[in-house]
Amino acid sequence: MFHAPINARGERFSPFAAPLSFGARPAPFPAPLDLCRDQVPAAEDCDGLRFAAAARKLACGQAFRPAFATGDWRVFASFCIARRLAAGHRVMIAGRADRTLRFVVEGSLWQECASGPRRPKVLQAGAILGEDALFSDATDDLDVRTLEDSLLLDLSLPRQKELTAACPEIGFELLRAAGAVIAARGRAAEGRDELATN
Repeated sequence: MFHAPINARGERFSPFAAPLSFGARPAPFPAPLDLCRDQVPAAEDCDGLRFAAAARKLACGQAFRPAFATGDWRVFASFCIARRLAAGHRVMIAGRADRTLRFVVEGSLWQECASGPRRPKVLQAGAILGEDALFSDATDDLDVRTLEDSLLLDLSLPRQKELTAACPEIGFELLRAAGAVIAARGRAAEGRDELATN
């Protein structure tokens, strides 16, 4: 059986085999290599940037502080659904499986644990909610309600997977920052246990 050499096949059938005229420049690559940075057009009022500003001001372990550039926050926000909720709205119900991450942009929420050692607390703007769902399929043991009119960014599991597939760097940083919130919560619980035993 006759096989043409690879070079000959490439020369014969390639649409790019036409010689360039002397001095002509090759066409530029159609897309930049860093696809995650500027997919979303710049907007002066981006919910992701407002959330980032609130998280920087928040002085607690529940603050979500990934190492995102400005463009990363815009890309991140484009995968989320913004929801404005009235006071008293139930955001999470204990015993239900909910794999959605929530980010508090405006307002405040009341969070209490149906079982376990977690104390009730108020979540302010800049806090993340539901970070355990990134690492576990277990049902939630939290009951969460809005204390006032609030704006949340919801990132469902399917959208989080799409974000990670489209922009792996942003997806990895999301996991790292959510893990930092979980670790801070664990350290705070250990500190309370030590005080209780002394």
